[in-house]
Order: sequence, then structure tokens, then C-alpha cells
Amino acid sequence: MKLVGATNWFVRLPFMLEGLICGFGGAILAVILLSITKVVAMPALNLDFNATDVHAWPFALTAFLMVATGLVLGAIGTGITLRRFLQV
Repeated sequence: MKLVGATNWFVRLPFMLEGLICGFGGAILAVILLSITKVVAMPALNLDFNATDVHAWPFALTAFLMVATGLVLGAIGTGITLRRFLQV
């Protein structure tokens, strides 16, 4: 594409989008598995917790942070790969 006049970002954009999609997909899969495990495993454990003993973040915030981290890691991994193997 560089030989026909494409800019550097026009060459890099498909790779960056692929990295973001892979990071997003992996994070969504992790959130789905976490929610399934939470629904299945928590009632099976039969633990008696007081509400004041547990200091956890809300599940929605944890899911959002996992998706954001997946996107960032996908972008960083793609950036490192492009920098190392794509000399444009």
C-alpha cells in the first residue's frame, strides 16, 4: 500500500483495529465467564458472609475495567508488533 501512496496510519489502521477487536473480545469473554461463575459458584459455596465483611467493587465497575484493560492491552500489543515488524 505504501507503493501506491498510502500514509503510515492508513497501513497501520487495520492492524490497530484488529488488536482492539481481539482485546475487546477477550475481555467480553472474561466478563461472561466471570458472571457465569458468579451465578453458579456462589450459591454452591453456601458461605454466610455479613454484608459489612465484604469490601468488593461493584460488578459493573469490575466488568468495565476489564473491558478497558483488554482494549488497552490489545492496542499496546498491536503497537509493539507494528513497531517491530512493520517498517513503513
